[in-house]
Amino acid sequence: MDLVKEYGHEPADFLDVGGGASKDSVKEGLKMLLTDDRIKAVLINIFGGITRCDEVARGVVEALNEVKTNKPIFIRLKGTNEEEGRKILAEVGLKTYETAEEAMEALSKAIKR
Repeated sequence: MDLVKEYGHEPADFLDVGGGASKDSVKEGLKMLLTDDRIKAVLINIFGGITRCDEVARGVVEALNEVKTNKPIFIRLKGTNEEEGRKILAEVGLKTYETAEEAMEALSKAIKR
């Protein structure tokens, strides 16, 4: 949330999926965010040791299959199974970023303040 504020935006919500998050918990959490009218864009910042990046990616894909949205999503994956997670997201056209700052910069360019 500090990073969002640092880039001049106001966080509308915060979701901590916790260590060892399953694709189902990621899916349900993201669905809540995507249906919240206050949210203009979604920043997903995963730095996972216990949380597997491929599970996060599967949850993101499943959420997007269930909730149609035009909200931009910016994703940073770092940690366990990150390459597999990036591949899963790339297959559905979602870009991932190396750092949270890169993702936040892209988000800032994409949405109007």
